[in-house]
Amino acid sequence: MPRPGFTRDELKPRYDVSAIREDAWHAYSGDHTTRIIQAELSTFDHPPNWLLNAGSGIYALRLHQWHEVRYDLFTAPIKGGGRSVCGSIEQLPFSDGVFGAIVCVGEVLAYCDPAATIREFARVLAPSGVLISDFGSSRSMRRLLSSSFGRAADLVTDDYNGSPENTWIYNPDYIRALLATLGFTIQKTLGTHTWSALARRVGCSPHLAVSIQRRLEWLRLPAAAADVITVVAVRG
Repeated sequence: MPRPGFTRDELKPRYDVSAIREDAWHAYSGDHTTRIIQAELSTFDHPPNWLLNAGSGIYALRLHQWHEVRYDLFTAPIKGGGRSVCGSIEQLPFSDGVFGAIVCVGEVLAYCDPAATIREFARVLAPSGVLISDFGSSRSMRRLLSSSFGRAADLVTDDYNGSPENTWIYNPDYIRALLATLGFTIQKTLGTHTWSALARRVGCSPHLAVSIQRRLEWLRLPAAAADVITVVAVRG
């Protein structure tokens, strides 16, 4: 399996920006993931103070009781954003065990090596610290009967605002194995884009697929079928 990830220069045109206009598919993902983060981190009665927003881009979390550090590969999205640091997510410039929680969403793992990244998360998280991270799934209904389905890692071409974009997707079993090897225990596995993933598989546009997803929210499909998987894990 080739090493997942992209170079900084490959990502710079899209991500070294101070504003992003999300399409319907990614806007839905972002809204759903934000609700997950708020629900999970609000359960701490006395949360540790420091939260790493890893690969934050332009999006600050601004969660009550947490001191957020925004971290990104590029300076433009985090400029003027309070506590912010620029660097590679695969080599974090922080001491061991300094964070009580790490949030790494927006499919950041689609652009980097998840093994190196999760290893760094394990290092900088305090014991019993919480990791909330998401990734594109190779077992999504959108990948059914395709050559990518079920692969540990695969490079696929997705659609972003009407333009093609290459991203890495992963088998959830592969990500679970990485987490377990590095001392994490998964508490929850949640899914985003289920009905919409099926709709995309049968040829619907991203905009129509999201509309279908919203209409069928009341009838939940298993997280295992989702296009984007979010894991909530605790470091041992």
